Amino acid sequence: MKVLDSLAPLAAKKPERVGPPEMMIIWTGGEPMMRPDILDLVSHATRLGIRSVMAPCGLLVTPERLAALKDAGVAACSFSIDGPDAASHDAFRGVSGAFDNVMRAMRAAREVGMPFQMNTTVSTLNVDRLEELHALAVAQGAAKLDLFFLVPVGRGKAIADYALSPDATRAVLDWAFAKTAAGPLPIKETCCPSAPAYWAEWRRTHNAPPSRPPCGCLGGRGFAFLSHVGDLQTCGFIDVPCGNVRDFNCDFPALVSAAANPLGAAGNCRS
Repeated sequence: MKVLDSLAPLAAKKPERVGPPEMMIIWTGGEPMMRPDILDLVSHATRLGIRSVMAPCGLLVTPERLAALKDAGVAACSFSIDGPDAASHDAFRGVSGAFDNVMRAMRAAREVGMPFQMNTTVSTLNVDRLEELHALAVAQGAAKLDLFFLVPVGRGKAIADYALSPDATRAVLDWAFAKTAAGPLPIKETCCPSAPAYWAEWRRTHNAPPSRPPCGCLGGRGFAFLSHVGDLQTCGFIDVPCGNVRDFNCDFPALVSAAANPLGAAGNCRS
């Protein structure tokens, strides 16, 4: 609650701005729905003018719980599907029944009118099945397909060999840009630093109309990651703590300011 309170001045809506609040919290994990106080936290963020979205794994999702989260202020959810069928998804996740769980979660989202996007970790295991995954996202009513390019850190180190080569990455980007241009489902590229440069080239060669370029990497560009123990990181894939919010009386802006200072919270983590 104190961390949220510290964000309130930054979340204050400018008088001239229309639409949703500029600040957004992604409640993620692990599994954010395991927190017994998650509704209280979301409700408090909403009262402060902070927009909430959530990334549940699917196991704990029911129409009733999603409806309660929606009432508390969760504006949208993301659900991860890494294969177009149970065999491929469960094999990648290492959990039998994971595909069925997330499919039930998407049905629950449709039932209560909760917008959602589908996230997919792109790897050598599913790169040849992106058309099927795209079709699944359309069929399930997803608002967006977000392609996460495999970053071999943390548990991802064990599957580093599944990361795409530069040529394969370029081929996926070519496919994604063309799919987005054709509609109806927009595709986003996350954790792909080469995406912005290739997007500019692709747009020129395809005479594509102006549109918002992909970010490529969110770390330090309006995005920060706060772990469950209070450590600040530029993103969840860069496991380099930039200080802990508890050391700043749970004042998040004060921690960020110190982390950006080479003599502050963590001089090795500037963004």
